[in-house]
Amino acid sequence: MNEAITGSHNQTPTDSNITQSTGLTNTEPHGLPLSQDIYQTSPDYSGNSSAVGVDQYGKSGNICPSWSGYFRAEVDTRWSDLILILCGFVGGLVDGLAFNAWGNFASMQTGNTVFVALGVSGQPAYPAYLWAKSLISVATFVAGNIFFIHASRFLGALRRSTLIASFALQTSALFITVILVQIGVIDSKPEDPRAPIQWMQVIAIALLAFQAAGQIVASRVLAFDEIPTVVLTTLLCDLLVDPKLYARPWKANPKRNRRVGAFLALFLGAMTAGGLVKVSGMSTALWVASALKAGITVSWFFWRERVTTGCEEV
Repeated sequence: MNEAITGSHNQTPTDSNITQSTGLTNTEPHGLPLSQDIYQTSPDYSGNSSAVGVDQYGKSGNICPSWSGYFRAEVDTRWSDLILILCGFVGGLVDGLAFNAWGNFASMQTGNTVFVALGVSGQPAYPAYLWAKSLISVATFVAGNIFFIHASRFLGALRRSTLIASFALQTSALFITVILVQIGVIDSKPEDPRAPIQWMQVIAIALLAFQAAGQIVASRVLAFDEIPTVVLTTLLCDLLVDPKLYARPWKANPKRNRRVGAFLALFLGAMTAGGLVKVSGMSTALWVASALKAGITVSWFFWRERVTTGCEEV
């Protein structure tokens, strides 16, 4: 009896005993199987590697998420074409009020280039210095493109933080413009073509052209070249030359759908600008444009992250 008792106390559990009693093999303390399928390494776009867990559906997520990793992650570009179409509405809104107030454009640089070329021969006679305002708009737009392109490349074009910073800067340019108009630094009334030029207009024109550059760069970064957000000439040509223009069902040709949406958005934006300026003044139209850009900026905080498993995006 004593030997039996002593033997039962001295007996140590073996792996085989554990296997028979639990049915688990090669386990961690919490009973999770040490399978290679549980943990894998996925590429991090910053150049570092990060461990991710894979669930039963094959999707991956960071095991140790951090705010830094969240903002450095690349966003999923699916559905971001809707943001660019909204940017087209803002572009129409801004260009409509700029032309109505100052006689030139903030983002449609084809028209500004024509005004600059006419200025070589001193035409048109009124408004005075139209060519100078147009030249400033073109120059600021070009400088803005250079800035946003190189900043995006340096910071990581599709990173959440980069897109937030880009659209926050565009929003700031709009807010500064509307504040200058609101406090009277820039006249809120459309200029008299025969009156002397008010050079303070140049500040607003430069700010609006700079933010317009951020829009078109964003369309390239997000890889939706069919939504330039600031011009319609090539968009209409590409729409009409599309051999699948009349393809059915509607979702069979997404590029056509985006072009139609971008055209309507810019048209409605310019029409809205005219109505708002007529009813309540320039500042209201600028407030609307600023609010829309601010909303786009906020949306990037919550936009879905691009997640990959191996070489496949999910």
